[in-house]
Amino acid sequence: MLPLLENLFLIQSSSAGEGKTRKMAKGLILCHQDDVFAGESAGFGLPVLKTDHQTIFPSLFSSELRKPGIIEAVYHLNLINTWKILGISAPPSFSAFMEKIVSFYMNRPGFQSSGLKIRNTIFQLLQIRSTMKPGKSFGYCRVFYQTDALRLKIHVNGDSLRQRGQLILLNEVPGIGFSRLILHRLTRRLTQLTDLTESARNTLDGNDFLPWQTCSIDTAVENPDLHIGFFLSLPDNPAPQSFQIAAGREVCRDLNWAGLSLATDQAVFNYHVNFYSQKAGAESNENK
Repeated sequence: MLPLLENLFLIQSSSAGEGKTRKMAKGLILCHQDDVFAGESAGFGLPVLKTDHQTIFPSLFSSELRKPGIIEAVYHLNLINTWKILGISAPPSFSAFMEKIVSFYMNRPGFQSSGLKIRNTIFQLLQIRSTMKPGKSFGYCRVFYQTDALRLKIHVNGDSLRQRGQLILLNEVPGIGFSRLILHRLTRRLTQLTDLTESARNTLDGNDFLPWQTCSIDTAVENPDLHIGFFLSLPDNPAPQSFQIAAGREVCRDLNWAGLSLATDQAVFNYHVNFYSQKAGAESNENK
């Protein structure tokens, strides 16, 4: 367990979750009091490899508590999405087709909501389901996690990967609950909770929080009921332009996730996940 606040902490648990992601590794899972925020999400700091033709997901090779506050995890990039239609295994070409479909609607934000409804209807009629199975090994990715107050420091080392591609780090929570996307947050808002103002925030709630959209590094995902959220940062990176940030949320049949992804061609890099709790900040100010 890695602590963030008295009632807010992170755990390593590949058994947590639901849906098809139960068969893949998980990054660190956010917990608040007795609630484990797993859902169908990938957790925080989970590496995925995207090549020209497919997306490779990880299984957990090893995990070790190095010392208090530091976890080292080694992920084996060896899982692929496989599909069944009407209970019959689909050919590998169907996976490539689905990758193209996803890329199509990801690049068309205005079509995403209606496209997802069409997708769900077709999937239900044809009983289309996906699951993750072991495939070709693409090597290993080592990730170090360290907490410092409300910050999760993540060091990624993908030098052992056997094929270069785009390394994507997923940072996800359940879409049920974490239903708010906050765009173009002010730097002062990120560092001092007493400066919160609704006028400084451009918020998207519920269905307005799209399944996928590019965004800036200061974008946050938030649970509006618990007033808990998170955003990413790149500490002292000499090439921040080589990173692409995206946000997304999907809550429907077999889907329950929301989060931020960080994609890059770099094999070794650092980034931070910065958590915040407005309630904790308010209580701290009251006690001063």
